[in-house]
Amino acid sequence: MSSQTRHRIEWYAGLAFFIAFIGAHLIFGAKAAVKVAGVACVGSGLLWMIRRSVPVGIEGRRPSFYLSGLLAFIVGAAIVAVGVVLLAYSSLATCLLGWAPDGEC
Repeated sequence: MSSQTRHRIEWYAGLAFFIAFIGAHLIFGAKAAVKVAGVACVGSGLLWMIRRSVPVGIEGRRPSFYLSGLLAFIVGAAIVAVGVVLLAYSSLATCLLGWAPDGEC
């Protein structure tokens, strides 16, 4: 897969996540938006673990470098763990992030 194609796929995936996140927050509330973020973390982490490559750099620019091999697998597993925690404890996450309505925490 060429770099241009990879960038385009990642851009559209990011846009889809952004639309789903905002839509879930507006329609279903902050807890649903946190769950969407959890799914995105799990998906990203699994992709990094399978590819054994994690791009590192400034958003909107080409990656400065890539983490690879075992280090990429460990970082991917950590992101998957964050996603699982967001899915399991979405109520607590909304409180910690300050997104919960007053009196709900």
